[in-house]
Amino acid sequence: MAGKRNPDVFDFTALKFEWPMPSFTNWSLAEREDRIEAKTVAGFQKMGTAMWSHAEKAFDEHMEFVSHRLHEDFECAKSLTQCVAPEQTLATLQNFYSKMATEYQEHFEQQAALFRDSFSQGAAAVEELNEAAMENVGELGKAAEETLADLKPARASTQPRAAAAAKPKK
Repeated sequence: MAGKRNPDVFDFTALKFEWPMPSFTNWSLAEREDRIEAKTVAGFQKMGTAMWSHAEKAFDEHMEFVSHRLHEDFECAKSLTQCVAPEQTLATLQNFYSKMATEYQEHFEQQAALFRDSFSQGAAAVEELNEAAMENVGELGKAAEETLADLKPARASTQPRAAAAAKPKK
């Protein structure tokens, strides 16, 4: 029992396969795989970060606008209670509505500019992700070529055996 060897769970060198098997170790593809994963995850993280930061900014600006408009609405209602003549009431309402229309227009222009900025940054992140995907395809193609190159010598060594086995013995 002293000479018995207990191989590690991930020790593949002791395994003998009959079919052509590429030589590999536990970490033979890890470096390439890690790079592919890192590029892909970084691209998605960048897209997610940009999306959430723009959504947060848009929501904050909109909530500030709504709060401001509610305050203005209550101020208008208070000033209407102090009007004593119809002309005064019309002037107050005309001021209120013209100011309100201007503020809504400015707010929607700001929101549209924020949306355009968010869209352009998102498109740039998608372009980077697309470039990473193309690089990943190239890396995977190289990995497939290397695997095929590893398999060719193994196939060549097993074919004469198969041919010899197929010949009838005399």
